[in-house]
Amino acid sequence: MKTNLFWTLIHKEWTEQLRSGRLIILLAVFLFFGISSPLIAKFIPDILPTLMKGQNIILHIPAATWQDAVAQFVKNLSQMGLFVVILLSMGTVAKEKENGTASFLLVKPVSRNLFILSKFSAQFLVLFASQVVGFLAMVFYTKVFFGPFPMIPIVETTLVLFLYLTVIQFVTILFSVLMKTQIVAGLLAFLTSFIVSGVSMLGKPGLFSPGHLLDEIQPCLNGSLMDGQPFAGSLVIIICCVVISLRFFRNWEN
Repeated sequence: MKTNLFWTLIHKEWTEQLRSGRLIILLAVFLFFGISSPLIAKFIPDILPTLMKGQNIILHIPAATWQDAVAQFVKNLSQMGLFVVILLSMGTVAKEKENGTASFLLVKPVSRNLFILSKFSAQFLVLFASQVVGFLAMVFYTKVFFGPFPMIPIVETTLVLFLYLTVIQFVTILFSVLMKTQIVAGLLAFLTSFIVSGVSMLGKPGLFSPGHLLDEIQPCLNGSLMDGQPFAGSLVIIICCVVISLRFFRNWEN
């Protein structure tokens, strides 16, 4: 019975994401960067020297490779993509607390734990679907512009990026549970994303920061071994976000 109710809640969340346009927006953003990243990597080495000629600056940029296309994809999504993920996730719970939807659902036979878990699960699935769309577009256009390439490094790189975005998404949902308004939740999530990037520079402790995941992109592309610390740190943060959200929401007075 609880399993059926859980999937019903996820279906509700997915439907709301679709009706509100948030799912379409995230899919469109990931698709856009999946298409544009290989294009940028391919033509920037030709465009920049042309632009600099008029200023008497000579640039010698090596020809782009498939690694450049993937690196551009990661860069775009870890910056602009992250910004969109936070904007679309900050109202996950806070908005429903504001408009009274959460109180209405909790009057029904919906446990608080199921309510929160369905929120995390639905948002995770939305991010996963968007990542897949962006990944497929990026792979297709990378192959068009750069020819054959090894698939395993690209898959590994995309999974690293996905883990990083998942951490930020779950942190945003946590703040959405803790805060009364989605604006405050969003601001705190943005602040946290900057802190995460800063902590990754603090020597050995920084190796466990999710921000250090982005430093593992180049080793992925080169086929080198990756450090396990940022993966462990990221998983711990994800679990903590869910656990803290469950504990806090159990005591929330609607």
